[in-house]
Amino acid sequence: MVLGGRSGSWRQSSSFLVIFQHLYSQHLSEQTQLKEKVRMLLEDKKKLQGEQILLQESCEEAKRLCEEAHEKIYDLWTWQLQEHQRLEENLQSLLKQKELLTRQRDLAVKLQHHFTVSQMRFENLQQELEQTTAQGESLLQMELLGQKHYVPEN
Repeated sequence: MVLGGRSGSWRQSSSFLVIFQHLYSQHLSEQTQLKEKVRMLLEDKKKLQGEQILLQESCEEAKRLCEEAHEKIYDLWTWQLQEHQRLEENLQSLLKQKELLTRQRDLAVKLQHHFTVSQMRFENLQQELEQTTAQGESLLQMELLGQKHYVPEN
């Protein structure tokens, strides 16, 4: 029985050894897979870190470009506002000049009318004067003629 006992123990040891080898082989296989996964994850991490750095740099560049664009747009807006104000002032000045010229034109038309009326009156007065002068001369001539033919009575 000792022999049988030993051979049973050896079989158990042999079975244990097969199971152990199988488990150890499975453990080594899993360990290798895990190491490969860790290696791949580290590579992914390195790639992601590189992408993160690139994204941060891109964000900073985009922010800088936005600030430059904002500054240019603000400068352009300020220039346009000043230009609008200048044009508005010019427009107001031109409207005042137009109003002044319109008043001057209206005044010139009135003065022209008054001049024409005065000229017509002058011409009428001149004609009357000429007629009156002619009548006065005629009367004077008649008086002179009357004086020549007049003989005083004494």
